[in-house]
Amino acid sequence: MSGLIVLLLVEILLFLLAFSLSGKDIMAPSVMMCIMFLLSTSVAIINARKWDIHYSFEAAFLITTGILAFIVGEVFYRYFFCRQLRGKVRSGNSTETVIYEVKPWKLNVLIIFDLLVCAWSLISLIQSSEGGLSSNLSQIFALNRNLQNADLIATGGTVDTGVMSQLIKIVYASGYLSSFLFVNNLIWKKGKRAEQMKHIFIMAVSVFPSIMTAGRTRILMLASAFLIEYYIVWHQKKGWNRNLSWKYIKNGVIALIAGIPAFYYSAELLGRKPSATLFDYVSVYLGSSIQLFNLYVANPVSRKMIGEESLFSVIKVLHFLGLCDVSTSYNLEIRSMGMGSSNVYTFFRRPLHDFGFFGMYVFTILVAMLFSWLYFKKIKYKQGSRAAIWVLVYGYFYYWIISSSILQYSVTYISVATCIMLCMILLLNKFVVTCREDSSPVER
Repeated sequence: MSGLIVLLLVEILLFLLAFSLSGKDIMAPSVMMCIMFLLSTSVAIINARKWDIHYSFEAAFLITTGILAFIVGEVFYRYFFCRQLRGKVRSGNSTETVIYEVKPWKLNVLIIFDLLVCAWSLISLIQSSEGGLSSNLSQIFALNRNLQNADLIATGGTVDTGVMSQLIKIVYASGYLSSFLFVNNLIWKKGKRAEQMKHIFIMAVSVFPSIMTAGRTRILMLASAFLIEYYIVWHQKKGWNRNLSWKYIKNGVIALIAGIPAFYYSAELLGRKPSATLFDYVSVYLGSSIQLFNLYVANPVSRKMIGEESLFSVIKVLHFLGLCDVSTSYNLEIRSMGMGSSNVYTFFRRPLHDFGFFGMYVFTILVAMLFSWLYFKKIKYKQGSRAAIWVLVYGYFYYWIISSSILQYSVTYISVATCIMLCMILLLNKFVVTCREDSSPVER
């Protein structure tokens, strides 16, 4: 237990350090990473006896120094490449309203396209299931998820070049675009009600392909994109010298309280009926990664090839090209912890396994510099249309930080699929949106 308390105390200090260096920016990448680790560590402490946790100082050291490496990477990039942290920066107040015009027929086409793709995917899934239409949909979704997981374990998955897979990526991309446009209309008070309703509908439809795999990850990814997009656009309107952090902390607590029951009860709708209580079920998702990282450090698994866990999607492509063996490390081994079991190990397990002690820090610093480049170089203190495409890109990547205390999402983000997804988001933006600036006075 003492190791967990030390971990929590050092995480608090790291949060204060990151919060101070970011200019009290609650949504800065390093600050959000600290918040998520504080949340997961707190849940682990609450369940310490139930999970029979004897936390090692080695595991606590690796997590805290890993977080520190992320902060250092972010600060290094800001200082040397953004020329920040060298004195007072400009506020970034805007004198013009950015308007993203969308012709109604284009949104209608997008809605029809998304519905057709989802219907085609659903029909194909029903036809391929053993029970067909006689089976419950939630059972079909759960079976589909189990089959996909079994394929990943057995073969490492294959490079999916099917038409359906690419069309579904367009559906996902439409959700991210509508999220951004909805937020802009909401904050700048420029969108018509009918247009806003269409954006809500597109966002809802865009997560349906994920629901068909009995998964909720795409919902969480879209929610995290919405969260950071609102924060950024609000500051673009009000000015970056205005502070929204404390309001976001309050709203975050409210969202967490409301979201936990929704997350729990949605599992049954997807054919994954929980056998545990609400608190135990959510605790496994939020806090088990802290204990499992501790168990991994005490008893690591052998490495077959460099990058087999962190760069799973890259190795999948290399295997497709005949350049290396297949990796089957998308889903990690399940470990027991007292009354439950899980297979998530925080942001740091995969790079530690793949690249060793120092390699983990290098990998972490590189990811931190990527986020620092996107947020501090391309978005913060930039206005309107100059930052629009970067906000879209950043919104897509932000779940990598939101999920950092639970898992390492490089398996998804460092991939050809991400490149295709980003291209589709930007192409949809090019097709759907006409951007202009309105010089009329803006109420602040």
